[in-house]
Amino acid sequence: MPSSSAPAERGRPREFDIDEVTRAAGRVFWQQGYHATSIETLCKSTGLFRASLYSAFGDKHGLLVAAFGQYADGAVARVKERLEAAESPQEALRQALLHYTKVSARLSQRHGCFITNAVIELLPADEALRPHIETTLRRIASHLAAAVTRGQQAGEFNSTLDEQAVSTFLLCVIQGFRVLGKANFHEKDLVPIVEMTMRALL
Repeated sequence: MPSSSAPAERGRPREFDIDEVTRAAGRVFWQQGYHATSIETLCKSTGLFRASLYSAFGDKHGLLVAAFGQYADGAVARVKERLEAAESPQEALRQALLHYTKVSARLSQRHGCFITNAVIELLPADEALRPHIETTLRRIASHLAAAVTRGQQAGEFNSTLDEQAVSTFLLCVIQGFRVLGKANFHEKDLVPIVEMTMRALL
């Protein structure tokens, strides 16, 4: 492997697809965690030499931040799409929560949610990543708040509910599903929580 001063042309050409590289690195961080992932593993997974990675991202942590941001953008977009997938805000929210019970119930055989994993592994010590995590969770909560507001306007949810408090409550439910799924809870264990949650909004 070339030293950090080696020209980028000896590795992958400089015109490499940075989104593709970020995505590949993100998969490694997701599977192994940040601390267990070595620069050598990242070089192998991305096809880049160390000098090219450092030139593009600064260091391993810079690559983590980029990978987290890319994953978070996709996750937030998927939440928004699910919450707007049905004409009835109540049904859209129910189906979104049921989706998370299915996904979470499979996490004991998988690597979990990248966002949840980052929170558990890296906070509170990682002050550089903290604002990215907090912003992502707030973005998800804002879409949940919008879904509650739509339900209130449609007469499907209790109009006296504070949508901000409810959105934080729903965020806790979703993240709780992730943690319970890693602890080998099954979908049948989680579905009743969805129904309890929906009744709390009526």
